[in-house]
Amino acid sequence: MKKKVLISIVIILVILLATFGYFIAKDLLQEEKLLLELDEINTLVNSDNIDIDEINAKLNSTITNGDYAIVEQAFKSYLKDSFNTSIKIAELLNDEKITNILTVENYKKDGKEFKETKEYINTTKEELENCKNEYNEFLTTEKAMSYITDKELDSYYIDWYRDELVGDMESNQDKTIENSIDDIIELLNKSEDIIDFLSENKNNWEIDGENIVFYNENLSDKYNKLLDKLTEEVSDGSVTYNKNLGSYKLPENWIESEEHSTNSKFFYVKKEDKQKEKISINAGENKYAKAEHENFKKAILNQLSMQIGGDENVKLTANGSNTENGDIVYTFNIIEADGVETTQYYIVGDYKYILIQKTIFEKSDDIDNIAEDMVNSFRWSE
Repeated sequence: MKKKVLISIVIILVILLATFGYFIAKDLLQEEKLLLELDEINTLVNSDNIDIDEINAKLNSTITNGDYAIVEQAFKSYLKDSFNTSIKIAELLNDEKITNILTVENYKKDGKEFKETKEYINTTKEELENCKNEYNEFLTTEKAMSYITDKELDSYYIDWYRDELVGDMESNQDKTIENSIDDIIELLNKSEDIIDFLSENKNNWEIDGENIVFYNENLSDKYNKLLDKLTEEVSDGSVTYNKNLGSYKLPENWIESEEHSTNSKFFYVKKEDKQKEKISINAGENKYAKAEHENFKKAILNQLSMQIGGDENVKLTANGSNTENGDIVYTFNIIEADGVETTQYYIVGDYKYILIQKTIFEKSDDIDNIAEDMVNSFRWSE
């Protein structure tokens, strides 16, 4: 009898373990399926010709079931809301009315009080500011998590949502959209100055054919100076270098080290002290398409790990983000036992990359910002 009981217990355990294993495998399949779906959405969003209908079709569909369906729907709702905000921003930035404000056609239509024009400028600036704030809010972990915190899910699904889908959003923020909004707002501010000038001096100018003519030279000069401000560039104390691999900026007090530079790799040092720190840049080729950037990252990480060779006195960290131009960049930081610090920035292209590397022998306050500004200013050669 005892033997039969023992056999029964073993059979029950086998059945339970098999069942448990089935559900684990099923869960893993759902997770993998959802991650693949999100990769496909990411590819669609980053394509040259965005198909909004196709993106929305994926965002409105559910490919998982059970609790994973709740997780999927929550994250897709977050993506859809942020995507709609991005679309609204794009429409505002590409509004033809912005470029038509200072045309003779608009002067004839809305001059000389420019009531409609002034209202349009103020409304557009307000909408752009609101969209910028809304967009920046979407780039926070708190906002992303707000879509799932009220779903009454098991902690496992909440944690998986946070760790696998949301990630560390604050360290991966792309400033491209924010900078574009600021540029258009600045353009609108300068256009508003011109419109205000014209309305304030409405009795001192007229339209003659395709030109605006002022009745006195002083007002004409002031008008032309306001127009000049539209295109003037404020010097930021930097020098732009144009090489075969691309263009980038460095501060004026940094110079190219001709004794170390070659035709394919360029070194830069600080004028005041060439020994404490240096920055280099070079281009390279690889076997990975831009869409396979994760595999490229793993290859570089494996390469660096092999070079370190398990030395516990050497610290290696890695993270990914985007440049202000929207390029993917992976950053690898290596601190050796003697204090020498090397940071490598890999800007990812299609089967190619740019490596910007800074080496610090004695820590300074500004080289981190200088290297990051160089990365953000980089533009590929056409």
